[in-house]
Amino acid sequence: MATSQVVQTSQIPSAFETYYTSGAEGQKGLIPQAFQLYGQGTPAAFQSKYVEPLQAAGLYGAGRIADLTPEQIDVGQQLKSLSTPAQFGSGTTAIGSGVTALTGLPSITDSDFFSKYMSPYMQNVVDTQKLKAIEDAKKTQLGTNLNTARLGTYGGARQLLAQTERERALGTQLGDIQARGLQSAYEAGQRGLEAERAARIQQGLGLGTLGAQYGQLGVAQQAADIDRLKALGAYGDLERAIDQQELDVRYQDLLKGIQFPESQLEKLSGFIRGIPTTDVTQTTTTPPPSFASQLTGLGLSGLGLYRLLNPTG
Repeated sequence: MATSQVVQTSQIPSAFETYYTSGAEGQKGLIPQAFQLYGQGTPAAFQSKYVEPLQAAGLYGAGRIADLTPEQIDVGQQLKSLSTPAQFGSGTTAIGSGVTALTGLPSITDSDFFSKYMSPYMQNVVDTQKLKAIEDAKKTQLGTNLNTARLGTYGGARQLLAQTERERALGTQLGDIQARGLQSAYEAGQRGLEAERAARIQQGLGLGTLGAQYGQLGVAQQAADIDRLKALGAYGDLERAIDQQELDVRYQDLLKGIQFPESQLEKLSGFIRGIPTTDVTQTTTTPPPSFASQLTGLGLSGLGLYRLLNPTG
């Protein structure tokens, strides 16, 4: 029995073969163009095709990154120059002065209490009062002496006793004058001390409050400076972002230009692949083997063949 083998292949119509090989109207074919474009995989080819055009446009490497804007540079310089607000130092000084004012408040136990807070003229006043009392006592004594002299009892025991009593009374009066003077001076000094203590406490508290206010002003100033720098920095960021977008667009446009031949070749390849191909069918027929060869293949010859043909013989 004969056998057949069918082989079916697809081939480009001859009318389109030239577009794959030599091209049309002086253009290179698809295959030569592909080898020209993609067969240059050397560093030198990459340098000339990509690096050099990007460098010429200022878009290679760091050239693709937008520089800091003047506002951003200004923000950086001002941030570097920021220092502690002067109000902090003033506040610290004020608080220190307040602490000093509250330190070592005067007390009646101070050794210089009398000399510092009592009137330095107190003793003069007391001495004057004493002299006046002595003068009065002398006048009284003189009158008494004259009277006893007229009566003839001067120098007697009675006169002597009365004189002693007057001297005792004078001493008591003088002591009372000194005591009242000292008490008055003490009370005046105590009032002066208490007034100074109250004034120093008020001064210390006032300086403490002033120091706290200075600190708050310093914090407010620092916050205002930082907010201002934030606003300036945000504007600088916006400007730089716009510059970066411009660089990115230029880079993409240039890259599209560099890759334009490849994209066109890809489009051409896709177009040609869409062309319908011609199917070619080849059939190969193998004839059946001869009868003799079939018999030989079965091992039949001589007597075996005779018996096969004459089964009754």
